[in-house]
Amino acid sequence: MEDRRKSAAADKRLIEHGFPCHQVGAETVRERDTGKAPPVNRLHVWWARRPLTPSRAAIVASLAPWDTDPEQFVRQLGIERVQAVLNGEPWTLTGDLLDKVERDAGGTESLEVDGKVKRALQAEQDRRAENRRLIAEMKAKDPSLAKDPVLQRWAAESQPLASPLPEIGELVPVRRVMGDPAHVKERIAFAKSEAVKRAINKTIKWDPEDLYGYDRAFSRPIEPKPSGLTVLDPTAGGGSIPFEALRLGHKVIANELNPVATTILYATLDYPARFGPELAADIQHWGRKLLDYVEENMEGLAPFSPLPESERERLRQHLRKCPELLQQFDIPEYDHTGLIYCRQVTCPHCGGEAPLLNTLWLSKEAADPWGVRVVTDGKPSNGKVSFETYQVHKGKGPNGEDPNEATVNRGVGQCVHCRQAIDGDEIKAQARGESPHGTWSDRLYTVVAVRLEPKLDKNGKPQRYKSGAKKGQIKTRKVRFFRPPNERDLAALTEAERRLQEKWPKWEAEGLIPTETIPEDSNYNRGHRLYGMTRWCDLFTPRQLLGHVHLVETLNRLKAEIASQLREDKGRAVTTYLQFAIDKGVDYNSRFTRWITQRGQVSGTFSSHNFSLNSDFRATDFLLFPGRRISPVPCEPLIYTERTA
Repeated sequence: MEDRRKSAAADKRLIEHGFPCHQVGAETVRERDTGKAPPVNRLHVWWARRPLTPSRAAIVASLAPWDTDPEQFVRQLGIERVQAVLNGEPWTLTGDLLDKVERDAGGTESLEVDGKVKRALQAEQDRRAENRRLIAEMKAKDPSLAKDPVLQRWAAESQPLASPLPEIGELVPVRRVMGDPAHVKERIAFAKSEAVKRAINKTIKWDPEDLYGYDRAFSRPIEPKPSGLTVLDPTAGGGSIPFEALRLGHKVIANELNPVATTILYATLDYPARFGPELAADIQHWGRKLLDYVEENMEGLAPFSPLPESERERLRQHLRKCPELLQQFDIPEYDHTGLIYCRQVTCPHCGGEAPLLNTLWLSKEAADPWGVRVVTDGKPSNGKVSFETYQVHKGKGPNGEDPNEATVNRGVGQCVHCRQAIDGDEIKAQARGESPHGTWSDRLYTVVAVRLEPKLDKNGKPQRYKSGAKKGQIKTRKVRFFRPPNERDLAALTEAERRLQEKWPKWEAEGLIPTETIPEDSNYNRGHRLYGMTRWCDLFTPRQLLGHVHLVETLNRLKAEIASQLREDKGRAVTTYLQFAIDKGVDYNSRFTRWITQRGQVSGTFSSHNFSLNSDFRATDFLLFPGRRISPVPCEPLIYTERTA
């Protein structure tokens, strides 16, 4: 027993001894960048996602001996640079250059210099020269910066590659070294520092990807090395640790009590390993069949409309050197990508329509800013409103409109007719249907649409494909624009509501409509109850709910056919992924998502961990067109905007 105890004490692991946590932490921050998270994180909503880099680190450090070389450990996590060595000077290879690295039978790697490598070498020399110029400028304006360790290292790494540079046909030795994400974080902070801004009167513009010199660690391919060991995660959650254990080549036992997380584990770990890449083709096939059925049932609920005159004029200007193409591209909108709504109440003072808009911006994207104006009919009582969209130039509309204006702030509205305040309690009372002045409604005020226009060359003539299946055809691009709704749009919404009410008794009897009350002790009991939304079905617009239930009903009908054609186990896998696709649609098709004007993007319902009515949010409808192919997961949804308490 004593010998066994001594043996266990001597068999220390790296995780017990310590490892480079600062490097793992820096890479973890990089992994968590908005929009760059691992694809498995997007499979289904699960807030307790653990990043993959530290998960891999925990596994490797738990199995590696305590005296493992720290640099080798960090490289094993995917934090690794590939460098060509020219006359003793390292040159980090990125992008397509990595594909040119070759390895001989002995494992030695090299890079053969060709025309592309030669040009990349010259570009590297030019980049280093520009760095040295900028460093000299900073030192001259602020000599104290010369002592900054970040600047000193930057200067050392910017020395010119020693001559003579290799010629075409020569082989350059290649080595692999540990990346240094901790230093990259320091360099990015240095570039943003006030000292640097004072020295050069600007922020240094660096591409962070070039600074790192390698792709995100979680995306680096790993060659699995079967170990015969079994990694057990008794509370696996979304599955980051077992996922990384499988990638490393270990056997895995993952346990979880939550049914949602358990389903995520099956879809992340079990089904891909059991059925392989060909499973994707089956998912696409049955997903397309599912959408075909739903498109048929949703026909006529999002009709096309002619191009507005403003967009027709933009198209004319674009085609001024090839006007013969105007007729070809002056066609109904290529696609609806969203319907923008606001909450609207009745003014308790004058009885007029009072839309609640926390901003009149539609898009703050620098290349294409848009705003909307509220137009009143001028009546002193019971006034009506309409809306007009416009392109913003230098922060203003064509008639001096200010898109920063709002009709609601901190939960208090302002009537656009009489300009009197509308108390927040009155807004909530109308939302719950408890006010004598009326009830609030969802007011469609803008349609987000896309048209096509040809790509032009420098002479203003259309570009055409020179080869392939599209040879001779005109290259096109999508142009997004915003327009007020028309009668066809409003009629489509009315028809969607009529169809939903027609099907409601049947669907409710079958348990397809979520009419259950949201439990008062629910974690999500925030905000929605103040505005009269007490049932799960209240979280969706009529057309959203119609589309959701059509999808669920159709998938239920397809389940037996899928299982029959693919076998029970594989059919269950395909059905699970299709259910996830529907769930993703629900996340981005509710009345609680937010529209981000700065980036022209939509965040899902669960971008925050509750059902609170945010000050600016966007919701999506299923805009299914007969004969049109759409993504199973809507990307450009329907929008709501409001300000609430």
